Amino acid sequence: MCMFKGMTFRRLFICAYLAINYLSSCTENTEELTPGISLELAEYRNSVISDVVYDLNFNLPEDPDVAINAELKLSFTLSSTDRDLVLDFNAGDELVQEVQDENGPVPFSVQNEHLVIKREALASHNHFYIKFIAGDRSLNRKENFLYSLFVPAKASSCFPVFDQPDIKAKYRLTLQVPAAWSAISNGPSHVSDSSSNRKKITFQETLPISSYLFAFAAGEFQAITKEINGRELTMYHRETDQDRVERNSGAIFDWHIKSLEWLEEYTGIPYPFGKFHFVLLPSFQFGGMEHPGAIFYKSSSLFLDESHTLTEELRRARLIAHETAHMWFGDLVTMKWFDDVWLKEVFANFMAAKIVQPNYPQINHDLQFIMSHYPGAYAVDRTQGSHPIQQPLDNLKAAGSLYGAIIYQKAPIVMRMLEDNMGEQAFQTGIRTYLEKYQFANASWDDLIGILSQNTDYKLDRWNNHWVKSPEMPHIRYNMRQKRDTINKFDLFTYRKDEQSNIWWPQKLELLLGWADSAHHIEVNKTSRRLNVAEGIGLPFPEYVFTNSDGAGYGYFSMKSASIEYYLENIHEETDEVIRGAVWMSLYENMLYGKVDPERFAMALMNNIVTEQEPLIVSYLMDVLKQTFWIYLNDNQRDMIIPRLEGVLLNRLLSTENDNLRTTYFRALTTFTFTAKGTQLLHSIYLDKMEIPDLLFSENDKIKLAYELAVREVEGCQRLMEDRFQKIENPDRRDRMRFVMQALSADEQDRDTFFNSLKDVVNRSNEEWVLEALYYLHHPLRTSESAKYIKESLELLEEIAETGDIFFPKRWLDRTLENHQSEEAEDAVRQFLYDHNKYRSDLKNKLLQSSDHLFRSENVRQSWGELKRKESLEDDKGE
Repeated sequence: MCMFKGMTFRRLFICAYLAINYLSSCTENTEELTPGISLELAEYRNSVISDVVYDLNFNLPEDPDVAINAELKLSFTLSSTDRDLVLDFNAGDELVQEVQDENGPVPFSVQNEHLVIKREALASHNHFYIKFIAGDRSLNRKENFLYSLFVPAKASSCFPVFDQPDIKAKYRLTLQVPAAWSAISNGPSHVSDSSSNRKKITFQETLPISSYLFAFAAGEFQAITKEINGRELTMYHRETDQDRVERNSGAIFDWHIKSLEWLEEYTGIPYPFGKFHFVLLPSFQFGGMEHPGAIFYKSSSLFLDESHTLTEELRRARLIAHETAHMWFGDLVTMKWFDDVWLKEVFANFMAAKIVQPNYPQINHDLQFIMSHYPGAYAVDRTQGSHPIQQPLDNLKAAGSLYGAIIYQKAPIVMRMLEDNMGEQAFQTGIRTYLEKYQFANASWDDLIGILSQNTDYKLDRWNNHWVKSPEMPHIRYNMRQKRDTINKFDLFTYRKDEQSNIWWPQKLELLLGWADSAHHIEVNKTSRRLNVAEGIGLPFPEYVFTNSDGAGYGYFSMKSASIEYYLENIHEETDEVIRGAVWMSLYENMLYGKVDPERFAMALMNNIVTEQEPLIVSYLMDVLKQTFWIYLNDNQRDMIIPRLEGVLLNRLLSTENDNLRTTYFRALTTFTFTAKGTQLLHSIYLDKMEIPDLLFSENDKIKLAYELAVREVEGCQRLMEDRFQKIENPDRRDRMRFVMQALSADEQDRDTFFNSLKDVVNRSNEEWVLEALYYLHHPLRTSESAKYIKESLELLEEIAETGDIFFPKRWLDRTLENHQSEEAEDAVRQFLYDHNKYRSDLKNKLLQSSDHLFRSENVRQSWGELKRKESLEDDKGE
């Protein structure tokens, strides 16, 4: 049947003309639209759009596989209607069902991840009604709950939005949910309608926030509300172990209150968002996410095991302080563009350290700061994938790649330097001015630098160029000459890979010159590439030298062979904990640069595990021993060392009186053990046939030990895991173990099948589960069988960056590569880089970071002696 039957030719012509005109106009202003949110598009929208209000309604079904029907009432002001309106929506072209304004339906198109409304439908004040199916990609839908995660620009994968940080908006939200569900969002809520099986929960309008900070969670949660110092806080969780809840709840609420009160005092601004709720989610992708009024946390980060260590306790305190600090740094004042995402993260970490410090007087906080920040920062800055703290960003589609250790670990170190150079009071005054000026708005790093410059004579431009805008880290070496047993020349040099660079990273350093019976410290302010250390001239020629004795300096501090030998033999005699920690860090870096024999280094680590009593240093020694043992030693060296290492760890486990160290030693024992005798010992501990006095053994410890026994393929290991699975009562932990067990099968074909299943994005939806499974798939004892997965894992990387959350691509690479040292594994990575020589630079950097140990391992094992001889020749020639 002809659809034009009955139409006159004139009407038919007019309809055809209008249709052609509409179709052509749809592309007239939008043909240059690219996927994601380009900087050009964002800058234009920011210049013309204001007063945005989103009124959202989601009908959430209980079944996670059923589509979510949704509606949006969008209001905003436009200062120009010269262009079509471009909203961001990348959930699928077919999911937008209807767009209307006050006069009825409005023509629209969906193209290249954008919803486009023609400029003819626009006015100064606009109100649109949009009916759509919500996208699932950023809604983490589980069996009995779901939660959104929209950072950095993923709100648009759920609903149409101006998905950029500098268009702050007010949000109203209505959720229609099963009657048994609770719901949490940024604003206060009330149940406006309910029946026997459904209810409607309405949330009040928020204050202006960026799209990545809007959030909601819904499902079967338990709620705990406490009023402390006149402030009401509510925690939502899914934990079924009531003892675990009661054991941790006090500290969780206490740290939130302490953080809020400290930040109000420091900033001079009361908590800006009224309501303060937080949700503990099983297998949450991050440690936490700072949605104002509805902070999300990974449940295991706050609900610690009874056997937790001091390091884990401090990590929880810093995490809570970090997320709370974001209420001011990131939420109240937000970066204009994600190239400054580091700005909110550095202040959150920097303030968290200040908040936590007074509450642990028994801890050396200088040491704690060093151990918490420097190793992670060095792990990136020493690699070919190093990048500046502030990185360029042309499109928000790539914003997730900006996150990593440089902004979380290096940036706080750099900010600490800035505060030290400015003075604490001047720094705080500048921060208060910045927050007051830009509250509920957006600001850039340059805006902050401009304010801080008004409070100091320190040359901030030079400091900014060297530390914030330049990649890599300084390499620092010294040249010392003697005459009649005294120093007659002492120069300190800073250099980098590019010797012609004009970057020398100005910083204060403390130098240590040591003799058999004494030591002398010299403070210097290194403001040039080469510094003459005049204070050292005339001193007796030292037996050993360390150029970062207060641990505050940042870089690779090259050590001479005499100093290396001295510290490997005598570091246990150093009474200053900060010096011990800083020396160990420097020895490890020198080992990675081929100046320390890995076997000798491993033996020194093992010897000092016996004598070291500082838990923070012991934890670090275990971490670097693990990498040295599995990556930088060969099979014969490991076979020679392991019997003694197992004995040392067991002896310390049985003899220590420190509960934190006892847990650390036990976990290390499960990590290193692989002899038949040692494996039998672990099996006996698991079966309770051998009791370790005063060892707290949590359910998670039991599960992890079951996994380690399965990797070692003890007799009946499959049945052992299944028995452990049956004893788990919490449904979330049961689901997780069911997933991870697939990677632990003794049958290699089963593991192949499991790996192949990860190629389906659906099977990667629980990223924490995937990462744990990958660790066991690539366990050090199984790398010979898992190297074959590397090529396909790398081929998946771009898809993982597209579909996963911000930390997942780097963690996927880490879990895939971190335990490999074989030529087969190295060849797989090098071949991938060769085949993809025009690969995305951000992902290439991630790969170079994660493969650094793999590339270094053979070189370090072979070349440490060669480099030692080279250093000797350089010393003979001088600078």
